[in-house]
Amino acid sequence: MDVRLNRLLNSAEKLVQDKKDTKDVGSGKTGTTVQKSDEKSDFVVSLPVQYHNIQSRLTELQKQLSKEQSRIGLLEDATQEENKLKELLFEGEPLFPELGDNKATKPEILENSKGNISSLLAELKKKEVEGENIFSLGMMLSPEEFKGKIGTVSTASMKPISETMVKRLLGG
Repeated sequence: MDVRLNRLLNSAEKLVQDKKDTKDVGSGKTGTTVQKSDEKSDFVVSLPVQYHNIQSRLTELQKQLSKEQSRIGLLEDATQEENKLKELLFEGEPLFPELGDNKATKPEILENSKGNISSLLAELKKKEVEGENIFSLGMMLSPEEFKGKIGTVSTASMKPISETMVKRLLGG
């Protein structure tokens, strides 16, 4: 109880101090204004980095989701032999490492992949909302600075599109 009371008192003291600071700014004292603008600019500066980190995580999640969807599609295909599934690769890695060690059966792997897809979709939605919130906040606080930094971050992180990869994805 004492801890909560102390926190409440500290919060009240900060609130009173903030009110005094805003009155001082109105009367011409600029020392506190500089400190507040520095804090704000540090926060604004960190937004593009946070946005970039979220975009990187989204890319990673989408790659994992594609892998799990491929696994499900192949496992649900009754014509696929287990020996052939062991040989399949996804981005240079075995698509079904569980089959190589005979650790799991196809139905077990299928259920596991379905669970993984559910959790990946939930995390994707969460990260997309988080990214949208950071983008909105950056555009509200400092639109020109944020757009400039996001533009340089986004172009650096994008990979060139391969014509052969697009054809392969489209089934051509």
